[in-house]
Amino acid sequence: MPTATLKQINKVLGKNFITKYGTKQGIIVLGRAVPFGIGALIGGAANATVATLAVRAARRAFGPAPESWPEAEPAQP
Repeated sequence: MPTATLKQINKVLGKNFITKYGTKQGIIVLGRAVPFGIGALIGGAANATVATLAVRAARRAFGPAPESWPEAEPAQP
């Protein structure tokens, strides 16, 4: 069978194969990946909330940060 004929057959069959099985596999992969994305969103939101609460608590406990820090003296041996 000539190579040109095989290329034409492969082109038609390849598109059919990809559309038939590629979408099924894509849906399966997406179905497995979505829970990780949802978990990442929930975890990110929780981290942001906890960080905000921690900063507020630190500001209440210690007051605002100073405008500048005093120079540190070198350590004596």
